[in-house]
Formats: sequence, C-alpha cells, structure tokens
Amino acid sequence: MDRSIARGLAALFAVWFAWLAVVPAADAADAALETAPAWTLKTPNGETVHFPQDAQHQPSVLLFWPSWCPYSRALQPYVQSIWEDYRDAGVHVWTINIMENGDPVQAMKARGLSFPLLLNGDPLVATYGITRTPWLVVVDGDDHIVYTRPAHPGSPINVAKQVRTTLNGLLGEHAVPLPASYPPAYDLHLRQKVTQPAPDAEWKAWALQYLGSVGADEKVADIAPLGPVSDGRQVIEIARKLWTERYGEEQVAIQGPFRSYRWNQRWVVSGLASAGHLGEGFILVVDASTGQVLRISPGSGRS
Repeated sequence: MDRSIARGLAALFAVWFAWLAVVPAADAADAALETAPAWTLKTPNGETVHFPQDAQHQPSVLLFWPSWCPYSRALQPYVQSIWEDYRDAGVHVWTINIMENGDPVQAMKARGLSFPLLLNGDPLVATYGITRTPWLVVVDGDDHIVYTRPAHPGSPINVAKQVRTTLNGLLGEHAVPLPASYPPAYDLHLRQKVTQPAPDAEWKAWALQYLGSVGADEKVADIAPLGPVSDGRQVIEIARKLWTERYGEEQVAIQGPFRSYRWNQRWVVSGLASAGHLGEGFILVVDASTGQVLRISPGSGRS
C-alpha cells in the first residue's frame, strides 16, 4: 500500500476513534421499550382485559399509577378527558394500578374519575421498565410504544398535549380536535410543601411505635445488604437513593424534611417528618449492623 494512503487512513481512524471517545454512550436505564409487553389484568368488577388482543390493533394509552402519588393525581384529570374525547375514535385508555398501599377504587371516586381501571399491575413494573410514577405510554396499533412520559415533563398539561398530538398522528383523518384550553393542574402537593420537622418528642414516639411494628424476620429480599450503617445522615442518603430507584426522583423531591432514628440496632427513616404528617411519607427500616433493608414503604399515602 502506498505510504501516503496508509498515513491518510491512519489519520482517519485516529479521528474516528477520538470521536467515539467523546460521544456519550446511551444510558441503558433510560432506553425505552419498543414493543409493549402483553398482559392480562382484571377490573374491580372482575372482568378480564387481555392486551394487546383487546386493543384490536387500535391505539392505546396505558397509565400506571398508585393512589399515593401526587404526580399521578395531577395527571389523572387530563387522562380522563383524553379517554372521554378519544374513545369514540377507537382509542383504548387503560389505567393500571401499581405499587398500591390504599384503595384505588375509592381514590378514583373521591377524585371524580371514571376511566377504565385495572388492578394488581405490579408484575408489569419490571416488564415495562417502570422507574417512576406516573408512568404513561402511548401504543400504536402494531403494539409499538410511540410515546413515554418523560421524567421531568414540567406540567401534566404538557403530557396531555403530547399524548393528544401523538394520538392524532396515529388517527390521521380521524384525529380529534385539540382543546382550546386546559384546566389548571392539581398542584396542592407543590404549594403546600412541609418544611418544619416534627418536634423531637413526637418524632421519637412515632419512630419507636413504627419500629415496634416491624417483624423480627421481616426483610426486603430483592435488596442486598448494604453493610454497617452507623450514621443518621448516611442512612438518610441510603433511603433517598432506594426511594428514588423505587418511586422516582420526582416523588423523593417532595418528601422533605427527612429524619432518622436508631433503636435496638434498627434505623427508621421517614419522609414528610413534620408535625401531623408522620407516617404519610416514604419509610425505610434498615438493620444497623448489616445494612439489610427490612422494610421500604410509600407510607400511608393520601387520596
């Protein structure tokens, strides 16, 4: 090979490899599914829904939500409107209850919602790669996921607009006119953020009572021991990390103030650790000597 050509190729490959070195790799955790996994779930009345068979090759909107999630609550009225506006165009809307610690049927009644509800969707958390709530996807008639609610959409109105625009693109000549305006979003959880920790006496009494409710053999099997935990700040950081992985960054961001308490080699950490709110926030119980997570919970939640 001519030396000048060889030098040219060498320079070209050097530039190419240098370019590869500075291009960030795709984050596997953020990689969206291309095809919506199949599932079979039941309604509160015991009726069975099979997906994708019951979608009948029509677009679908799937909303995964727990009743305790304020961001789910904020989005639900817009999903209700989408269901009302698009069902005559053949679009299916299914809302799937996941990670529940309350009564989703009662929560829907209290919020004036009537969209289709499916229960016991926890097995789909893994199959759909759900990392936060609410989790919403739009699926086309060929079972391809064509829209996923982003981590930081800014407002549920933004999500509603994107869902409607996506559906209209799928419906073509059967598209539904977009609303001229949208009602204000529910934002009570943003306007009434609690900032003052509960008094020490109230916090200690609650922490002791809660730790007493944790069984001697209780543990969270899917979280490996984290090693000895000797510091209150350390266990709070552990709690925030685990809560973020399980419930999403948006949820943890509104959980302050955080408090920790140690008793009999067990730590308890609570979010929303303020007067009158103890037990409503996220909770973590950890063995101090091994770092074994004994309990992780979204708390009592709110309707």
